[in-house]
Amino acid sequence: MTKNVQSCSFAWASYGTSYETDESGRKLVFKYSPQPNTGPAPGSMYHTAMGSQAFEPNTGKYYWEFAANLDNMKIGVATKECPTGSEMGYNNHSWAVYIQTGECEHERQERLRSEGVQRRLWRLVVPISGGRFGCLLDTKSGTLQLFFNGEYQGMAFDEGSGIKGKVVYAAVGLAGVEDNNRAIGFGQKYCLNIPDAAVPKISSVEKKVIC
Repeated sequence: MTKNVQSCSFAWASYGTSYETDESGRKLVFKYSPQPNTGPAPGSMYHTAMGSQAFEPNTGKYYWEFAANLDNMKIGVATKECPTGSEMGYNNHSWAVYIQTGECEHERQERLRSEGVQRRLWRLVVPISGGRFGCLLDTKSGTLQLFFNGEYQGMAFDEGSGIKGKVVYAAVGLAGVEDNNRAIGFGQKYCLNIPDAAVPKISSVEKKVIC
């Protein structure tokens, strides 16, 4: 069960040139950029965008939810020191779930290598059309749990992840490139914060079976 959890909403407040927002500030849109046939350069995708609400240590549990129309993205948290022009999960200031693989990244150095991958969410399977992604942050223990379309997917980051004791912000990193490296058109891929989303429940069985 999820008890004493505060559902929150926010605008996107810190992001680089890869993105733009709508008038409400809650919809983050990946801007179109042509890519070479060889694919995007390392570090040129999944740049970190952060929400406006700061989550202070030992202030309780918080839940937020996104609607996204893609699976080529990363979701997690970051500190204000996280550079918005670099890939999320590839530095000491961000913790990212790579949605296409379920890999939970922090200080990762290179794709296809295990260094910097703290764990993998084996249950997570997301269609290319995306869906609703939820994050449950416990600011006392420094843990982050992930949900997809209201279903619990597992503990993305545990007490030893490095989140504990830090002020963090909700964060995402989007990419507008398909598997064959074709760029997707301007303004078509986005991530929208859902205000005051209902907090899903985690059954006792799920707690035991899904790590």
